[in-house]
Amino acid sequence: MRKILPFVTTLLLAACDLPSQWEKPGVERAALDSDVLQCRHAGQQESLRAYASQINFPFYSAPFWGGSWQPTRDLWNRSVEADRARAETSFTADCMRGKGYSKSSGRSSIAAP
Repeated sequence: MRKILPFVTTLLLAACDLPSQWEKPGVERAALDSDVLQCRHAGQQESLRAYASQINFPFYSAPFWGGSWQPTRDLWNRSVEADRARAETSFTADCMRGKGYSKSSGRSSIAAP
């Protein structure tokens, strides 16, 4: 259960940023989907780089986090994963804005093929 929670949290955060929320005049759906996929990958890579030192915490072994420290380690892991997920969303948004896209206020104006 503890290993599933960060994964589910990440999926839920990713679902909040649907591809149809981005728009750019004159762009077809296939190009939008390709740009979103590329930016999400770039956002994930950047967030992993930004939080690498905290994900690979140097004192992650049992003598430091064992026994009564288990709840502290779990809180640390959840905190780092939540921060990393927020950074991933931010990096993805920066990438999309850099490509000239903007967030739509409602439904997407891009017609489906």
